Amino acid sequence: MTAATIDDFAIGAAFLAEARDRLAAAHALLQHCAAQLNDEQIWWRPRDSQNSIGNLLLHITGNLHERIVSLVGGESSRRNRPQEFAERGPIPRNELLERLRQVVAQCDGILVNLSPGRLLEPRSYEGINQRFDLNVLGVILHTLLHMTGHTQEIVFMTRSILGDNYRFSNPAAK
Repeated sequence: MTAATIDDFAIGAAFLAEARDRLAAAHALLQHCAAQLNDEQIWWRPRDSQNSIGNLLLHITGNLHERIVSLVGGESSRRNRPQEFAERGPIPRNELLERLRQVVAQCDGILVNLSPGRLLEPRSYEGINQRFDLNVLGVILHTLLHMTGHTQEIVFMTRSILGDNYRFSNPAAK
């Protein structure tokens, strides 16, 4: 297919398929890291002013729900962003992962059922000291970039905690 024969629907469908793949890949990497840690390590923080992996998992879960489940999917938001960072645990690792798994499944369901024609619908939301006026495509893109950034932060923290005991993920071996 040449660029001249690709229609908007095909581009939108390709974007949504890639968004689902990126969501699944980030989720798998988060699970991979958390599976190597115990509850104490999940809630460890280098300094009191910094986040633990547990805080970041709560934050990713809250952000996915607020942006994709609520803004894109239309469900009411139940997010308490300050609590995501104030939490000191120990919410058990398995409970954090189950909450994340549930919201990722909701997001995937929304993305798989989203018509490419809806990607340009306008959406607005308030961030910290800023307002975002985007379309659905922009909300999805911003959310996945946000998730990916925090996922890499968790990979770094996991490697720092475990040192040489960190087991690398090898998707080709699966």
